[in-house]
Amino acid sequence: MEPTNVRTKIVGQIQHMVDSTIIKNRRFFDDEQLIKSEQLAVLEEIFNANVRDAEIKELSSHFAAILRGDHPCHMAIWGKTGTGKTLTLSYFLNLLSEMCLDKKIPLRYEHLDLSNPRPCFRALNDLACLLNASKRYQKGISLEEMMTRIETKLTSYQGYLILFIDEVDNVRRDRDNFLTFLVRRLPQKISAKLILILVSNRLDWPDHLDPRVKSFLKLNELIFKPYNAIDLQHILRIRVEKALDRETVESGVIEKIAAMASREHGDARKAIALLAKSAYLAEKAGTKVTLTLVDEAATELDRDRYLTLVRSAPPQLQAAMAGVIEATRRTKNGSIGTGEAYDAYRRFCQGVELRPLTGRAFGDLISELDIYSLLRSRVLSRGRYGRTREIILDLPQGLTEKIHGRILSNFEIQN
Repeated sequence: MEPTNVRTKIVGQIQHMVDSTIIKNRRFFDDEQLIKSEQLAVLEEIFNANVRDAEIKELSSHFAAILRGDHPCHMAIWGKTGTGKTLTLSYFLNLLSEMCLDKKIPLRYEHLDLSNPRPCFRALNDLACLLNASKRYQKGISLEEMMTRIETKLTSYQGYLILFIDEVDNVRRDRDNFLTFLVRRLPQKISAKLILILVSNRLDWPDHLDPRVKSFLKLNELIFKPYNAIDLQHILRIRVEKALDRETVESGVIEKIAAMASREHGDARKAIALLAKSAYLAEKAGTKVTLTLVDEAATELDRDRYLTLVRSAPPQLQAAMAGVIEATRRTKNGSIGTGEAYDAYRRFCQGVELRPLTGRAFGDLISELDIYSLLRSRVLSRGRYGRTREIILDLPQGLTEKIHGRILSNFEIQN
């Protein structure tokens, strides 16, 4: 048999993908790629299907006071990742500003995105940049000077000022100073009617605040529950209409993805990612999006998420994971103690010439791996013999081996 010319092979493969395409517009699988007007249009279709109706009603009730000339209290919004908090608020505040403009009510809102952890000064610097009170990132000035710049910039504004602070729990250093400034000091220094919207994924976020801050922080609370299967079906149908050829999606696919997502996490972003992956696999195979392909896509997404996490993790975290895997291989009951894991971690570090951390620091690494769902750890009481931590690898064997192989590859070790 005569070998195929590589140029012909590549041209044929590309042409096959072009001819069998079922994805009309990939941008509608990722909101970050949509311009604001497109985002708002998609959201309006979703809200027209009565998705997040209860939450929108609560927001309307809270902020109606502005149109009466009253001053609403601050608001705290909680909910898991992917429950639509940011997008719902962005749509609502955009519409509220239009209503206030029609009625000649001065209103300004700013969205401070703290999705990446940062200290108090950095968070205030970001806020100052939004208000045109500072350059990004201003160095060499004190925290007091940054606060004064924000106050000076807002001195002349007389209307309503809504500060929508997303992922507020990500202020990791001097959080109490950050909130003390916003809740106590800033309202006394400016004439504007300040309304804070504090958004977080963590329900226990206020529990860690200074009691003096909590006493001043009068909040109306709103919880965004995870999407149910019906809500996710509405969301997925709209994405299919925007991004795919509807005829290429087999009957039952949308319902299956919605059921899987609502059962596992209720996260709309993950449900859309599963739809996108299924469509990509169908395009590659030259078929419709089938129920079988949804199962394949779910398996690939799980594997890809863990492998991507491991690949980008710091070396010490990778070494800790490798130590746990290697220690688990030597046990019969599937669980190990911290001591066994730490010994294996130290041996791994010696093999790759990495300085091992102390036992206490290693315990922090185990906790972090638990957060990422790469393992499970729990503290067991031994009565008068004290307490010990039990570590269990709760991943499929094949995936565990791939993770271990990826770590060895990252350290340039032959498997």
